[in-house]
Amino acid sequence: MPALDIFNDDAFSVHSLTAKINKEGFTPGQVSASGIFDEDGVTSTRVSVELRNGKLSLIEPTQRGGPGETTGDEDRSLVPFDVDHYQRDDAILADEVQNVRAFGTEGELEQLEDRVMAKARRHLRDLDMTLEHQRVGAIKGIVTSKSGRVLHNLYTRFDISVPAAVSLELDVEATDVAKVFMDSVVYPIEDDLDEPYSGLHVFTGRNFHSALWRHKSVKDTFLYTGGGGILRQDIPDLFEFGGATWERYRTGAKATADLGSPYIAADEARVVPLGVPDLFITRFAPADYEETVNTMGLPRYMRQYMMPNGKGRHIEVQSNPISLCTRPTALRKLTLT
Repeated sequence: MPALDIFNDDAFSVHSLTAKINKEGFTPGQVSASGIFDEDGVTSTRVSVELRNGKLSLIEPTQRGGPGETTGDEDRSLVPFDVDHYQRDDAILADEVQNVRAFGTEGELEQLEDRVMAKARRHLRDLDMTLEHQRVGAIKGIVTSKSGRVLHNLYTRFDISVPAAVSLELDVEATDVAKVFMDSVVYPIEDDLDEPYSGLHVFTGRNFHSALWRHKSVKDTFLYTGGGGILRQDIPDLFEFGGATWERYRTGAKATADLGSPYIAADEARVVPLGVPDLFITRFAPADYEETVNTMGLPRYMRQYMMPNGKGRHIEVQSNPISLCTRPTALRKLTLT
C-alpha cells in the first residue's frame, strides 16, 4: 500500500504521537484547575492503597523479587484499586491521504500530521472532561462513570461511614451562616484531619451559590467589614466567606443531560481541605501496548495502525488515570436546607 507508507515514518510511531498529544494544552475543569490533585505516573495497572488507623495512604511500588515497603506495627489494611481505562477510536481513510505519497516532501508529511492531530484534539478534549468528572467524584468520595456506574466507592471499600450532609439553613433568614459553617463543618473536618491544613475550598451548585450570596448574614458580613461595594455587583463566581473560598461550579444543561447528573448538583456544595500532602491524588498507568508495558504511565497515549482491508489507518487515543481522596472522612457535602 505505497500511498500509506508515509505512516511508517517515525513521526507516526507510538512514542512520537504520544509525545505530541502530551504537549497539547490540557483544558482543565474547575476541580483540575484548582491544583489540589497530586499527579504522578505508575508502572502497573493497579494501585495499592492502605488504610492506617483511619487514614488512606499510597504504597510505593517496589522491584519484583525484592523487599517491599516496611512500617511499624499499626492497625492497617491493604486494598487494591484497578486503574480505569478510557479509550477513543477513530480512523483516517485512504481517500483522505490519497495525495500524500511515501516519497513526498516534508510539507506533505506536515500536512498529514496536522490532519491526524486535528482528529486527536477532539478526543483529547473528551479525555480532559473525563478526568475532571473523575476528580469531581473523588471529592465526593464516590467516582462514577459517564453512565453513573460506580467505579470506586471509597467509603464502602474501606468500611468508612459517609459523613452526614450538613445543612447551612440558608432558607432561614435568622441563620448565622458563619457560625453554622464553623461549628458543623470546619471543626469536624479539623478533628478528622487532625493535622495542619491551609484552608477550605467549597465547590457550589448554582442554586446553593446564589442562596449563600443573598443570605442576610452573608451580606451583613460584607457590610460590617467594609466590603459593601461588592454587594452592588452581580453574584461573583468566587468569593471568600467564613474562612473558606466559595466557587460556583459551572455546569450547563447539555453537560448535565449528557452525563445523567450534574458534576455538582444545583442545591448542594462540596467542601475540600487544602494543603494536606497526598490528600487528593491522580495516578496514570501505562497504555496497553507492547511498547509501553511496565513503563511509567503518562497522562495520554496515541497510536495508529493499518486497517486489515488496506483502506486506511485506525487511530486510537487513550488515558489510564485513577483519582482518589486518601482521607474521605474529611470530605463534606453541604445542603441548602
